[in-house]
Amino acid sequence: MDYDKNEKAIMNPAQSEKEFMDTDDGLMFMHTHSLWEVISAVEKFYECTIYGVMSLEDVVENLRYWNAFDKDNSDYYLCEIDDVPNQLLLDGMEGAYNNVDDNQYGYEAYLEYIYDYIIDYIKINNRIRTGDNNAS
Repeated sequence: MDYDKNEKAIMNPAQSEKEFMDTDDGLMFMHTHSLWEVISAVEKFYECTIYGVMSLEDVVENLRYWNAFDKDNSDYYLCEIDDVPNQLLLDGMEGAYNNVDDNQYGYEAYLEYIYDYIIDYIKINNRIRTGDNNAS
């Protein structure tokens, strides 16, 4: 379905005075820019502030040195964070979003929830296998 830029503006009257970035389906911009560039563009276009973004990449990097994932510095090591399936991380992120009061506890509480979710899953299901450890 093709839209010209005026037709798109009519579809969203609140934004009718704005200049559109592109006339594609919007996916091209998202696939050619980082998450942070896309968020910045959305904030500028809609004159808003977006807070509370939790990306898979950020969660992995933030949890990388937590006890269960830190092979070199922990007696509690279970596996490398890179061995944790993305879907398990995403499920933990969704659980954190639905169960953590971020206004009271913040991003760290989300990470703690995700960490506990992953550890519980590994211990209950004995599913993550690493190069020299079976997370049990």
